[in-house]
Amino acid sequence: MRIIDRYLLRHFIRPFLFCLLVFVMLYVVIDLLDNLNEMIENKIDLRFLLPYYLNFIPLIIVQMAPIAVMISIMFSMGTLNRYNEIVAMQASGISLLRILTPLIASGFIISVSIFLINDRVVPQATINASTIKEEKFEAAKRNKKKIEKIYENIAFYGDGNKIIYVRKFNTYNNRIMELIVHNQDANQNVVSKMTARAAEWKKEKWIGEDVMFYNLNPDGRIVGEPMFFEETVLDIEEAPIDFKKRRHQSNFMSFEFMSYAELKEYIKRLSFEKGPTIRGLKVALNQKIAFPFVSLIVIMIASPFALVHTRKGGVLFGIAISVGLVLAYYTVMTVSLAMGKAGFLHPFLCAWLTNIIFAFIGLALIVRHK
Repeated sequence: MRIIDRYLLRHFIRPFLFCLLVFVMLYVVIDLLDNLNEMIENKIDLRFLLPYYLNFIPLIIVQMAPIAVMISIMFSMGTLNRYNEIVAMQASGISLLRILTPLIASGFIISVSIFLINDRVVPQATINASTIKEEKFEAAKRNKKKIEKIYENIAFYGDGNKIIYVRKFNTYNNRIMELIVHNQDANQNVVSKMTARAAEWKKEKWIGEDVMFYNLNPDGRIVGEPMFFEETVLDIEEAPIDFKKRRHQSNFMSFEFMSYAELKEYIKRLSFEKGPTIRGLKVALNQKIAFPFVSLIVIMIASPFALVHTRKGGVLFGIAISVGLVLAYYTVMTVSLAMGKAGFLHPFLCAWLTNIIFAFIGLALIVRHK
């Protein structure tokens, strides 16, 4: 690696790491202050705070990395440009593209790292944090007063190749409202369906109320006469504790709870579904890869802005420009994803469209200011 490459990377990496550290500290402090009175009132054991917040750090890094990259590149390039170091490099025959090459390479490495963290670390860490909050923090409230805890819209893979959906689950009395179970064959085809108005955990079994059983053909149509039972034992092996643990699988529209492979498998298992549900899943699947590369796009588009605007208005003005770019990016991304979920754009295109647009803008700016 050339000396100039190390010099540029040092000016970029240091503020980038500093920004990430500041964002993590701000999140922890704000969240702690927001919940401090409640923690004191319920006598929360402070030993659980460290693992709770440590499990949130990967998610904070993933979400804040693009902004940290934006601020760092505007600050580092703006500072170098303000003291004519970029001009000196260009005067010695080094092109702007060559100057930005180590920064673009670092942006690619950061993007891949963010994808791996988001895919391999964040799902389990987020579940761990949620479990700690529920079992340690909220347990103190329940010990003081027995209260109901109701989870809504739980969907997960059940034992025996089932897809289980629950409209409401009350953890106080282990009672389910509005249960739907799809039974699948080895090829993920739905062969039968069961619905129940309610179900309750009694003597280590789920007892269903107003239960209907349907056999389905490959087209999803009912075959034969449905069977109805006012009350019967349900063929569900999961206990109430499993519903609590697996409820995170129902957050399929959120990046936090599923890896890329898990989400892809989820889509495969729901291949019989049509409409907005499956479209949203496919958009989320493509977005899991597209979003981490925001950091790379940020470097491509922010560097030329830093070279032009920091000389005119200083580093703070450059950082203000970076905030505007971030808002523009997230606005276009939000609109693009909404169009994908609505079916106006292909899931792959809606996830990558914002990156493509801003990458072209960045390349055009680099060429223009070379």
